Amino acid sequence: MRRFIRRKFEARLILLAANILSGRNVHRSAVVSRRDNNDMYGMAEQLEAIAKRISTNYP
Repeated sequence: MRRFIRRKFEARLILLAANILSGRNVHRSAVVSRRDNNDMYGMAEQLEAIAKRISTNYP
């Protein structure tokens, strides 16, 4: 039971990080380059996939 709770908690933290990265998606910015913006969006997608695998105990 403890491992189950830990898995779910870790997955939620990773999803939080993914949401932060995808929330930084800006159309035009003098601070964030388009390449960095695209990289952050791609990282968010990868983190979501990792969180899903962790949550389901790597089926």
